[in-house]
Amino acid sequence: MTLREIANITNGKIIGNENIQVERFEFDSRKVKENTLFIPLKGKRDGHDFIEDAFKNGAVATLTEKALNSHHPAIHVNDTMEAFKKIALSNRKKFKGKVIGITGSVGKTTTKELLSHVLSRKFAVHSNIESYNNLLGVTHTLANLKNCDIYIQEIGTNSPGEVKTLTTLVKPNIGIVTAVEPGHLEGFKTLENLIKEKFSLLENTEIKIAPSHLAKDKNILTFGKGGIAEILDANFSPEETIFTAKINNTTISGKVKVPGKGILNAILIALIVGNILEVPYDEIIEQIETFKPPKWRMEILNLKEVTVIKDYYNANPASMKNAIDVLSLYQNPKVAILGEMLELGNHSEKLHEEIGKYLSEKGIEEAIFFGKNSVFYLSNFNGRGYHFNNRNEFLDFLKMFDFKGKTVLIKGSRGNRLEDAENIIRERFQ
Repeated sequence: MTLREIANITNGKIIGNENIQVERFEFDSRKVKENTLFIPLKGKRDGHDFIEDAFKNGAVATLTEKALNSHHPAIHVNDTMEAFKKIALSNRKKFKGKVIGITGSVGKTTTKELLSHVLSRKFAVHSNIESYNNLLGVTHTLANLKNCDIYIQEIGTNSPGEVKTLTTLVKPNIGIVTAVEPGHLEGFKTLENLIKEKFSLLENTEIKIAPSHLAKDKNILTFGKGGIAEILDANFSPEETIFTAKINNTTISGKVKVPGKGILNAILIALIVGNILEVPYDEIIEQIETFKPPKWRMEILNLKEVTVIKDYYNANPASMKNAIDVLSLYQNPKVAILGEMLELGNHSEKLHEEIGKYLSEKGIEEAIFFGKNSVFYLSNFNGRGYHFNNRNEFLDFLKMFDFKGKTVLIKGSRGNRLEDAENIIRERFQ
């Protein structure tokens, strides 16, 4: 795409050579490569302050709302974010492949990654990187979308109307709701409001997929008990899950190198979507059996004398219970390092107390809690529990704690930054 074409899309004014070719778009100056158009956005920091850095890293031009002091090629626009969205919408309009949109309280990223893995055997597949599932992430993904057979996009939300806004950008042919569990209740107040928000993804999709216990529309393809795809049996071990499933009256067995029941919905969704796209069941199962979980999601790390369950990308009550279930599968002494579950609003105290009780029910002997609301875990936990509000005190405690010979679950919301806990344990037992 040339600067002239981009200027036409964004109603911008070109400064410099209009024939410059742009191959990608980037709002983070640190991620700029050759042939990139830099998009300076206004947030906590003003992206215009990083235009020079972007050019040093290989940018060929920049959008700008301001007059530039340099002679760099640029397109002047009224609003860089609105211009970025126009570029994304233009690229989506040109895209000819199938689009799959995925939303849900839990399992979005794992479902996206499993679907990508399963479908990539037969199709050219592109999906959003990391958890680029908000307005900025979706805009970035669409703007950089290349020609392929299938594009898979996560759609997240923490406020009413966000799913509908993102769906208008993505325009999925296939819409998937993975699960709706208590999470982001601070913005939605009730679970019913959250369900309505998630299901708004399906309103204008040709093919709709959702859990059987939540789906009321007869046109929805359902998974779970009584759905067109359901799990008949599952056996869990610390490092894999063996399952038997039924889809359209066909019974299928397989295994996946991901522990815990949290993977089961993703498997059912993969079977449904694979069937729609005419991927043979045996090929779907072969791909499932070679699947590895995404970063920080039910990853098992075996160190000298310590096993670590890394599941700290995010946390809500459902994912927290699933992670505790996996920890309980181990025979050796068990330790849970839990950060608080964020964005639960007025439900926070009660939901944290429930997790404390669940730890006790599952036989977890020791637990280390971090964060303001995690004190409510402690009030209902019967084992040896420790609570910290101060981050330095928390990390110092981990440097001294006796982890030797134990299995350690690390789980919490992203804001807890619990990768620091993993790093301390690594340094001690690598």
